[in-house]
Amino acid sequence: MRLRREAPKNLSYVTVVTYGRTGSTAIQASLNALPGVLVRGENYAAMRGLGTYLQSIAEVADRHHAGKPTHPWYGSANLDPNALLADIRRHVLEHVLRPKADTCWIGFKEVRYEPGHFAAYDELLQHLVFLGRLFPGLRYLMNVRAPADAARSGWWPDNPDALEVLTTTRAWLLESVTDLNDFFGSHRASGVAYEEWSTDPQVLINAYAGLGLPRADQAVRAALAERLEHGSHQ
Repeated sequence: MRLRREAPKNLSYVTVVTYGRTGSTAIQASLNALPGVLVRGENYAAMRGLGTYLQSIAEVADRHHAGKPTHPWYGSANLDPNALLADIRRHVLEHVLRPKADTCWIGFKEVRYEPGHFAAYDELLQHLVFLGRLFPGLRYLMNVRAPADAARSGWWPDNPDALEVLTTTRAWLLESVTDLNDFFGSHRASGVAYEEWSTDPQVLINAYAGLGLPRADQAVRAALAERLEHGSHQ
C-alpha cells in the first residue's frame, strides 16, 4: 500500500501564462536553469477543471446548509471549501508538479488561454485568480508575441481566425498583469515580449528578478542559447 506523502512546506510558486509559438518552452528551460526552480510543461489546462470543481462546492456551501436527509441539498452543511482547496493543492503537488528534494520554486507553463478556451477576459482573470489561491504567493510571467508573427508559426496557419484570436489573447494577457498586481499586490505578475527577450536575455533576467526568483544570469543566457528539441525559438 502506497503511503500518502505530505505536501512539501515553504514552496514558492511560478507559472508561465502564454499562447502557442511564443518561445515559452525556451522560457521554461531558462527558468529550470535557476537554482532550486522546477517548472513543468503544459498540462492541457488541467487546473481549469479543478477550479470549476472548487467553485461548485464553494457555491453549495455558501447557499445551502442542509443536514437532514430529507433536504435536496443534504450534506451541504458539512462542506469545507478551504479544506478542499488545501487537498487539491496537495494532489497537484504530489501527482502533477512533483517537486524534488531540492526544489524551492515549483510551477508550470500553459498556452491554453486564448478565446475558445475562455469565453471572455473576466473568465480568464477568474481562473488566474484561482491559481493564485491554489498556489499561495504565485508569481505570474505573462509572455506575448506579435500576433502576426505567431500566426505564421507552427500550427497557427491552419486556423483561419489565428490573427484575431492571437490579437485578443495578447491583449488579455497584458491586461491581466495590471489586474493581478492590483488584486494580489505589486510584483506578483510581470509581462515580457518575445521580440525583446529573444534578442536580449537581460529582459527575462530582469523579469525573473522582479518576481523574486533566484538569480543565475549566465545559466539563463546559456539555456536560451540552446536549440530546442521541437525547433529553434529564434
